[in-house]
Amino acid sequence: MNKSRYYTKTALMGIVNNRLMSVSSILTIGCCLFLLSVFLLFTLNVNYISEQIKSQCEIQAYIDINIDGEEALAIADKVKSVPNVKETVYETKAEAYVNYSERLGGNSVALEGLKGEDFLRNSVKITLSDLTLAQVTADEVAKIAGIAEVINHQDIVDGVVKATSYIQSASFVIMLILMVVSLFIISNTIKLSVAARANEIHIMKFVGATNWFIRWPFIIEGVLIGIIGSILALGVIYLGYTPLYTSVSEAVPLVELCSPASTVGLIVPLVIAFGCIMGALASIVSTTRHLKV
Repeated sequence: MNKSRYYTKTALMGIVNNRLMSVSSILTIGCCLFLLSVFLLFTLNVNYISEQIKSQCEIQAYIDINIDGEEALAIADKVKSVPNVKETVYETKAEAYVNYSERLGGNSVALEGLKGEDFLRNSVKITLSDLTLAQVTADEVAKIAGIAEVINHQDIVDGVVKATSYIQSASFVIMLILMVVSLFIISNTIKLSVAARANEIHIMKFVGATNWFIRWPFIIEGVLIGIIGSILALGVIYLGYTPLYTSVSEAVPLVELCSPASTVGLIVPLVIAFGCIMGALASIVSTTRHLKV
């Protein structure tokens, strides 16, 4: 306990007594963690939006125009039993007419005098359990007697899956590079702070202090600087991301980003943990050179 109090007190004194270098280290760590947080948020939103798009990619099976009533409902029930079908929604000709009119908006006057029964068909909207089996499922549905046509957006699904995979891989590589660069920059910044106290380290070493006894105050100092830097980065991120989320939601209602509240549980612990690790590692690397006397 005495050693722990000594380490913590010495670390706090080191931050206060070397204010300029401490502020420089905090800002360096804050900037590095800010960039990492931006890419992390970007990756989370890409995954979130891709899941939305995939969930909206349905197979639509159209029933023969001459089939109606109970017979059409019976065909819709058969569609439910096809493997990989998660959920089905039966849409009547009248419902399809209303939906079609809403999509046309001001041009819906072109439908005046027409009824849904004249040109529309009953249909079944199908949600899949596994999107990768969309074509196989569409082929099975097409075999059901009374199904006239099956519309499958497999090309959209494949495109979304492929694009998401590329973006995830690119983001991972960029974040890995940023981590290495961050460690290098932070290490050099803290190294300047340690170098300013090289005489102090050498004196402690000459009077018999062990390497780890000398290191621990610097490690705790690095962790504290990492925590402060990560809090600074998180503050800037959420001050910027909250209005961005609101603006995108209002401007593009069809695209929904991850809400700020939903990202807190993942990003905050990761960024703070990374800040602590970076600060501790940089302190260990920086003190090693001066311990060789």
